[in-house]
Amino acid sequence: MNPNWSELKREFQQRRETAEEARDKRRRAIYGLIPEIECLDRKIAETGIAFNRELIRLNPDAETIREFEKNINTMIDKKKKLLTNNGYPENYLDIVYTCKDCNDTGFLTDSEGKPGVVPCHCYRQLLVERFYDISNLNSDGQTGFEFFNELYYPDIKAPDTYGIQESPRSRAIKIKSKCLDFVNNFEKADFPNLLFTGPTGVGKTFLSKCIALEILKQGHTVLYLPASAMFDIIYRSKYRFNNEEMPDDAYRFILDAELLIIDDLGTESPSAAKYTELLTLLNYRSAKNTKAPCKTILSTNIEPEDLHITYSERIASRILGEFDILSLVGDDIRIIKRLNQSDKT
Repeated sequence: MNPNWSELKREFQQRRETAEEARDKRRRAIYGLIPEIECLDRKIAETGIAFNRELIRLNPDAETIREFEKNINTMIDKKKKLLTNNGYPENYLDIVYTCKDCNDTGFLTDSEGKPGVVPCHCYRQLLVERFYDISNLNSDGQTGFEFFNELYYPDIKAPDTYGIQESPRSRAIKIKSKCLDFVNNFEKADFPNLLFTGPTGVGKTFLSKCIALEILKQGHTVLYLPASAMFDIIYRSKYRFNNEEMPDDAYRFILDAELLIIDDLGTESPSAAKYTELLTLLNYRSAKNTKAPCKTILSTNIEPEDLHITYSERIASRILGEFDILSLVGDDIRIIKRLNQSDKT
């Protein structure tokens, strides 16, 4: 899917309308509970209209303008006090946009406070998501560090079972802490990429997406792709390029996304050409990261010491040398959740 601006424009328009409708709903409720606020809003509006007429007709002096501003601010302060005295935040009746940087216009404001021509980070992220036709990373409502539950990991030391000297729970808590370090140091060029390893169902994808959500909040672009899908996109782009056509934006997004998450690495069909492309991709992103954030997260069931078996020694060396290895262990959390749900029914 290759979206055009008209499609994205409709999305931003819908976001603004949704935010305004939510504000209007809160305002109607407050007017019913605190009628004085409705009176103040009416007076503020009437004063503003009257003053604008005076500006056009009389061209008032600076003292008159200051007096007007003082009257407006007095009413606004009184309105805020009424809200806080009744248990509401003072900005309760403000419009809450999805993106506070562009107020859901898709573009950053110019020197006059009007939407300019520089795309906002939320516009770039929406373009990436629509291009790949992927769902919002938070669409399930159950993804984020606040949903991390260490109780899913056994709190027992069983080296023969899990292959580590500490308990899976202790390991998982440490890995969560390292994930948060990655988020907090994302813009530092010398902070390493991440490699999640471990068996199926121990939380590799979940933690990757938790990181993605936090990086999105920082205003960076994030692209999450299964390895098989990513290699397919690269192949198709290269195929068109070899036929003297310029590669489309699909490959460019993979190269330039400020955070690229490649999930299930190793499940793609083996191919020497694919592995060459992976090395090229890692090298390119590593070089770009020295100037601007261009971090990569890999997730795989392959043990770090076995990477050279599936991939080349050069790829294994690149990953092991530039990625912080986070090895999760434990039982399949998806099965545990399913069993817990069965017990409740």
